[in-house]
Amino acid sequence: MSFSTRARFALAAACAALIAPAAFAQAVPVRLAQGEAQLPTSGLVIDLPAKAGIQYDVSGSWALSGGGTSFDTRDIIDEIETATGNVATGNWVLSGYFTAGGCSETLAATKLDAAWTQAATLWGESWIVRGGVFVFENALGRRPAVVLCRGTEAGPSLILYHFLANQPETLSQAAVMDSAGKSGALAAASKSFTAVRTKPVFPTRRTDVRNRGSEPAARRVTLTLSGLEVDLPPDGYLWLPDAGDSADFLDRLLPTFPELTLETVVVPGTTCASLFDSFGSDIRADHRPLMLPAGWLDGPALTIDGQTELTMCHPVGASALVVGVFQGPDNRDVSTLHQMLSALLSAAQKK
Repeated sequence: MSFSTRARFALAAACAALIAPAAFAQAVPVRLAQGEAQLPTSGLVIDLPAKAGIQYDVSGSWALSGGGTSFDTRDIIDEIETATGNVATGNWVLSGYFTAGGCSETLAATKLDAAWTQAATLWGESWIVRGGVFVFENALGRRPAVVLCRGTEAGPSLILYHFLANQPETLSQAAVMDSAGKSGALAAASKSFTAVRTKPVFPTRRTDVRNRGSEPAARRVTLTLSGLEVDLPPDGYLWLPDAGDSADFLDRLLPTFPELTLETVVVPGTTCASLFDSFGSDIRADHRPLMLPAGWLDGPALTIDGQTELTMCHPVGASALVVGVFQGPDNRDVSTLHQMLSALLSAAQKK
């Protein structure tokens, strides 16, 4: 399975990265019997129903490796038997953009023995399904599992894993599908994904999130076009640089939602005022960023392929550092981006 966060990305995240030796081991999961829970890497907020004899352990993990060429992330909802402390059922929630293509191509890369496929309608949504036997590299061994996938038009996809950790591998396809269909955790995740129900979260600061990769979130990266050497801050997020035809980008990988991308350009021999004046007529003049750090100037929002891009600028000598923020059509608050804006400014001042 390949995993990415934007359609233009091609981040190779091997499926093997999803099959960790400690498949149900997390950092410090949040345990609850029922109620509202936040999936810590996606940022989705779900409502977990009460289930007799079961408590939920909610956690997440992510991995960035290979110099930023391999990325994957998942939220984990383990259903723990209160009588034994054992995992009865495991659930993984993966959301984003997958470079293999659509759900059929993405699921085809899922490693399952005795695999089968089918279509299904669950919780009012249409899914492509691949099931079979999942092989854990720990004491769980071989267990029945099913993976569900559905996409959105020009948007992210949702993949749900469902592991029957207390059942034999010989469990029938019908029984596996029945278990998935009755899963309150999966139903809640699907509903929140559709509604994009989120709350602010800082995944890389949380004790219920584990970094399985070789690289930290706070690290130095070089932007391809500008050559800026940026020290990505410990702001609780995970950022990944990319380059377009005429600008550098930084995509926020964690949390997955709400989706957020920064665009940045250093324009020599100009002022911020001149830069804003050059934007032309395809702007939202009154839609300007709020809560900017001192020294930054607010510009009019641009409309790019139907998306709203907030603009802000800071003078750097005889140049202008301009940053655009894609964070939806209505959100103008950039207070959570102060550390990143400071890192970009520091890099521009040193160049």
